Amino acid sequence: MTGQRKILCCLSSFCVSGYFAFFLALRTGACQIAEPPEQVPQQGMQGMPGMHGMHHMNVPMGEETCGPKYTYASGPEDPSHWQGLCNTGRFQAPIDIAHAEKLPIQKLHFLYQPADLDVINDCNQYRILARFPNNDWLTVGKIPYFFSELHFRVPGENAVNGKRPRMSVQLVHLSPESKFLIVEVPVVAGKENPAMKTLLEHVPAPGKETKPEGVKIDPAQFLPADRTVFRFTGSLTTPICNQETWWYVMKNPIEFSAEQIAAYAKYYHDTARPLQPVNGRQIAESE
Repeated sequence: MTGQRKILCCLSSFCVSGYFAFFLALRTGACQIAEPPEQVPQQGMQGMPGMHGMHHMNVPMGEETCGPKYTYASGPEDPSHWQGLCNTGRFQAPIDIAHAEKLPIQKLHFLYQPADLDVINDCNQYRILARFPNNDWLTVGKIPYFFSELHFRVPGENAVNGKRPRMSVQLVHLSPESKFLIVEVPVVAGKENPAMKTLLEHVPAPGKETKPEGVKIDPAQFLPADRTVFRFTGSLTTPICNQETWWYVMKNPIEFSAEQIAAYAKYYHDTARPLQPVNGRQIAESE
């Protein structure tokens, strides 16, 4: 099979999150998920060839016709009918964080910087997202991660003691081994968030992408000051629900104004996957 046909094959199988699947196909050469970051030998991570090549694959999405292949509402394409590992995998996300152990967790070192605004109205994944350029803006221990995008869920997906936040921001990262690490930040109503204000002022039509000239966004404004977390292994929360994804759920929220939350919900709402069984997974909590 030629490299081009292999990519197309993988794109067909991994349309779970748009262009993320493209990274996986190119980096692995087959539709496989790498081992967890902790299991990757440190020697192989440093200066790994292809790391920056992977970053550059954050290519323009282009225009898309709106025709989602799954839904959140009850029906023949609802979560109980999602394909892949969504209804067979044992370690799925989101979950209810009801029992966590106080454990030493390697800190997330965020190196986020203001970047040119690049916004997509992703009607096929029920979300508005902002993408970011070639970077190594997160490190965990000695492992660098590419900060690829942020998007939103209404309500937030992971619950704590049975309660989901009104909204959440999900910050999606990729390791040198094409491993997902997602930071979920709960959102509560309060002060206006300047980064969210910028994003909401430039939302394109469904299926479109916009890069307004001279407009920047600071992703650090989507992080709380206190960055203590819960951590667990899970999955992507859209089909095909690939597992071995690291989740870091911030214990402390950020604020959006009530008007900002309502403005986003006019585009997409009720976009949280049902809570999944924990199935004995260890859930760590920052000490």
